[in-house]
Amino acid sequence: MPLSLDLYISILEQLPADRRLAQCDGVSTLVNCLSANILLRTAALVPTLWEPHYRAHYRHSEKQESRRRTELKDNWHLMYAERRRLDKLALQLLDAIVLQREGRYRHAATLTSMSFDVWDCLEIECSRPVPPILGGDSTGTPTPYALTRRFWAASILGTIAKRHAIIQWGLLTPARGNTLHSVSFVDAFSSLSCFFGKSPQEINSYLVELGTACHSYLVKRRCPLDPEMPEYDLPGICTNICLFMSEQGFGAVEPTRFHDISNNFPHVYLTTIKRTIPISLVHIFVSIARHIGIHASPVEFPARVLVHVPSPPGSDDFLVDVYGAETKAIVSLRNDIPAMLMRLGIPPDGLAQYVSPCGAAPMLLRSARNILSSFRNDASRSTAQAAIYAAVCIHLLLTTDVQLVTHMLSHVDLDPLYCATFLSDLQPLLRHGGQHLLENLCRNALEIEEQQAILVHPRTSQAQIAHYVGMVFEHRTFLYQGCIIGWEPTCPATEEWQANNGSDQPFYHVLPLSLDGGQRYVAEDNILPIPLTRELALQFLNEVPVIPRYFSNVDLHPDSGRGRWRLSPELQRAYPDDEHVSQIYDEFSSL
Repeated sequence: MPLSLDLYISILEQLPADRRLAQCDGVSTLVNCLSANILLRTAALVPTLWEPHYRAHYRHSEKQESRRRTELKDNWHLMYAERRRLDKLALQLLDAIVLQREGRYRHAATLTSMSFDVWDCLEIECSRPVPPILGGDSTGTPTPYALTRRFWAASILGTIAKRHAIIQWGLLTPARGNTLHSVSFVDAFSSLSCFFGKSPQEINSYLVELGTACHSYLVKRRCPLDPEMPEYDLPGICTNICLFMSEQGFGAVEPTRFHDISNNFPHVYLTTIKRTIPISLVHIFVSIARHIGIHASPVEFPARVLVHVPSPPGSDDFLVDVYGAETKAIVSLRNDIPAMLMRLGIPPDGLAQYVSPCGAAPMLLRSARNILSSFRNDASRSTAQAAIYAAVCIHLLLTTDVQLVTHMLSHVDLDPLYCATFLSDLQPLLRHGGQHLLENLCRNALEIEEQQAILVHPRTSQAQIAHYVGMVFEHRTFLYQGCIIGWEPTCPATEEWQANNGSDQPFYHVLPLSLDGGQRYVAEDNILPIPLTRELALQFLNEVPVIPRYFSNVDLHPDSGRGRWRLSPELQRAYPDDEHVSQIYDEFSSL
């Protein structure tokens, strides 16, 4: 006797919801039911059954999520099907990016423009298991080119996040109709972490959690939060917010770390290094204050960012010094500010400009200046490059100094991926010649990339190349370890460079280990092959972020003591003979 429809629905309601596609047994069961008998199909089509699976899998969305819900009338099954359609399109584009360098950045631009609607899909791709030899799961079917696929999925996530920041900050610039759009200081400042691949939702979740915890903290301390209550004490609440932040570990940074670049990025100072600079503490304070209904705003005070808090009618407004809260949190406009300005050598007659609340744009520019002044103090190239891109984009959008913009652009590494994605969205927002300058630079970078994408380097009898792509070596002179990612039969560098480095031999494009992450150009005489061990391969993956772009796996040969990287599709096409040459090299070495 068949079960009733209600019983089928009750059974399907027990299916677990799991975000990871490989373990979405609940969704798979629902899909299978759709092709079963009429009763099971009817049960599986009940929209509410799909809601937990939708919410578990899709945590991010673009602004059209509300439109989608309206058009599909909150039918969770249809909404899931629509998002899966977008996922499939995203995965097709990701496949094209991984497998073929030619046309890669056009696909990347399309994928980036799909924005947060495909964030979850790409984030799952970033968690695909690495090859077992590098510590991945040895069970199940391995994902082809897993390392390279993870690299490009993470790269696109980064461009989606950066594009979001550009769009947010672009609303702070005078639009073509000279209308100034509004973006909150908290949202604009949170977007700084987008340049490190962090989604705005991630940063917002930290801030909401802090705001909720602070609200509970104030309630436990019996601080009235209703302005209509006679005991309402706004300065007291602000002092208690500072106390809460201190108890959470937030406070003034140690003097030796004041100029660290990481102080400027929310994903760092909200989670790991909570003792930070004034402007970052103000970001946290303003977010918490607004969460509990206080209309706090940053103040561009000289030497230290303060917070302006408007008081109820009949009381004076006041400022909060979050950075100096351990000594004195509340700053009086009448009694404290004139003396503070005098100590800085500033006449107090222009008081208003130093105590008035300001918007997001001045704070972003102040942060960008902080980043640039800290640039030389950061030893990590990857951190510095992400930070410098954020500072450059802010200046491009919010300043009109053409000479400064030109100077800054000359110091930026114009990655073709960036040129095709968020920098393309940046161009129309620029003024005073910056638009054409950036457009030309990006076009040139993409044209060079198109030329390089079609190059093939077959081995010929005329070009005697001793080594191969994927080989690990030690530099004869400088003793660093590196990996070969390309070669040239002759040196194409300038005559001056050739005179200093020797040119009558093949040269190799290499990625050094434990340097600054940039490529090097090394003469064949300086290449001393060394074994690639599992430990060394893991060190490369940890210290050279671009390694997975070029290599998808490793081959280790314990008997011969040799090992090599397996080429990604990009290098397989560019150096079609090198895999075969490397095999011969391994066989010869094992004799």
